[in-house]
Amino acid sequence: MFAWLTKVRNAGWTLVGFLLLALPAAAQMEVGETNLTLNGNVGVAYSGANDQGNSSHGLGLVGNGYLAGSYYNPNFLNFTVQPFYNREQSDSVFGSLTNAGGVNSTVNLFNGSHFPASISFNKLTNSTGTYGIPGDEVGLAETGGTQNLGLSWSELLPGLPTFTASYSMSSGSTSILGTPGQDSLTDKTVNLLSTYTVRGFRMMGGFTHRNDDGSFVDVLGSGEATPMTSGNSSNSYTASVTHPLPMQGAFGVTWLHTAYDFDSEEPVSSSSSSSSDNLSGNVTLRPAPKLGVGINATYTDNLLGSVPQSIVNSGAVEVSNLGGFKSVLLAANGNYQLLRNLSVQGVVTHEDQKFFGQTYSATQFGGGANYNIEHPLWGGFDFYGSVFDVVNQNGNAGIGFVGGVNYTKKFDGWVVEANGTYSQNVQTQVLLYTTSGFSYLTNARRKLANRTYFMAGFSGMHSVVEESAGTSNSAERVSSAFTYRTYSLTGFYSKSEGTAVYTSTGLVTVPVGVPTSILSPSALTQYNSKSYGFSLGATPVRRLIISAAYAKSNGSTVDSTLTTLTNNNLFNFMMQYRLRKIYVSAGYTRLGQGLTGQGAAGTGATGTTGTSPLVVTSYYCGISRWFNFF
Repeated sequence: MFAWLTKVRNAGWTLVGFLLLALPAAAQMEVGETNLTLNGNVGVAYSGANDQGNSSHGLGLVGNGYLAGSYYNPNFLNFTVQPFYNREQSDSVFGSLTNAGGVNSTVNLFNGSHFPASISFNKLTNSTGTYGIPGDEVGLAETGGTQNLGLSWSELLPGLPTFTASYSMSSGSTSILGTPGQDSLTDKTVNLLSTYTVRGFRMMGGFTHRNDDGSFVDVLGSGEATPMTSGNSSNSYTASVTHPLPMQGAFGVTWLHTAYDFDSEEPVSSSSSSSSDNLSGNVTLRPAPKLGVGINATYTDNLLGSVPQSIVNSGAVEVSNLGGFKSVLLAANGNYQLLRNLSVQGVVTHEDQKFFGQTYSATQFGGGANYNIEHPLWGGFDFYGSVFDVVNQNGNAGIGFVGGVNYTKKFDGWVVEANGTYSQNVQTQVLLYTTSGFSYLTNARRKLANRTYFMAGFSGMHSVVEESAGTSNSAERVSSAFTYRTYSLTGFYSKSEGTAVYTSTGLVTVPVGVPTSILSPSALTQYNSKSYGFSLGATPVRRLIISAAYAKSNGSTVDSTLTTLTNNNLFNFMMQYRLRKIYVSAGYTRLGQGLTGQGAAGTGATGTTGTSPLVVTSYYCGISRWFNFF
């Protein structure tokens, strides 16, 4: 007990000594041909935590700094180093649950010359992040650290092709609080890029090589702590040429080749590899002031080329091997400004696809209009819509529609904005599939009195791939905010459900238009989530900032073997007061988090898996001072 009091006393006297340094040093220091600038915050803080009944506390230094400098000339060599230690994460949704430390640094060489280069290094330890679940605005708390190294060099000689080479290497590991095991991911990427312009032709060529190696604990899937390992490597080559044309026109041609290899253990080993080529060209012209026309063509030999990279490069999702896939798309479109507030469009497309040993074709004829009107009584409306008819090898496939409306109105101090969209029978990347859906958003705001405001909003969406059962996604959100002078109150409620895929950062909703048949069935998860919360903010006196927030969420994920339930309760408080160069801060965070799993019926899995409800409480208070050392 007395030893601990001695430490507190010594730390206190040390801080007092710092705070008494009223006269800062010179704003800049020169050592030979090196110029240096250093400033930052230094202080002490008392922090404590209670984790499942196990308490801990202590007194320690806190701070962050900014060191910048140059050698000989800033354009020859300049650098910045920004270290931080025991930082209270006021920018994190989980507040002071953990205190992060690390450094951000950059070195630039030969700025302004024909051969600029740069080196960057960033490291973060003991940080708190969010394992995302669609529709859950809190997510699950996870802790971990990351490390990144980046190198870049360019050749920018006048009259010659430019060339830029870069290399990045990043690694990190995270674990959801209260669950066994951890996720780790290593990424190595090489980029080469060259551009050249001659006689109006702008040419570009590039190459990207990427390696991802990961180990993931599928807590929301299998419910087991046995890690899944995966490796994904890819090579991408791209080239393009563009050139202006008469009549305010232009043409462009782009080629892209991608090859990838994927290996995983789930824990059953699996591997796949494939490549895709994509060639596209387009021409646009404006033969008359009110008339614009365009023609484009696209050829691809593998569906993988159209799968979003956010899914393919996640390192944890296997793409099904569809075999050969070829597609040829030809399209022509035109638009005409018929009236000042009315424009019309027309389009014709034809596409041939070959996959699964079958050939499919479709021709689409469509037309649309965009009409806007403003009236002092009604407000402003912007209507747009397109109707199209699709004919395929089986005959007429039916009418499709895409349309929407935007609305704005000001009346009696209120500002109301709204928009809505609706689509029906819109083809995805694969002619076998069509999608339908709608989305909407509305918000209203008003100035109630001097420095007093109110806002409320409501939004939502729903989409479905009509030929694939169980692939719909929907989400809704309600929010409101009230501000009076320096006081504010906000609240929200949201819910969502649909189909997602498991990645290293959480669940990612399957993008609209991507049929789930191209993804491995083991990667798909049905999710359902609801969350609500509110927050308070105040500045009752000058330089004093107080904030408090509470949020609660619960949800479930269902795959072929397991139903997982998640729940989360979070309360966060923060206070900061500034007196000249002295900062006094305090924070409190309480997190309740739990996951449980139950074997799905008919799978043979029995019993309940998961973790006991986790309750973590953390708090801190500290004092620091800003210094301009030199």
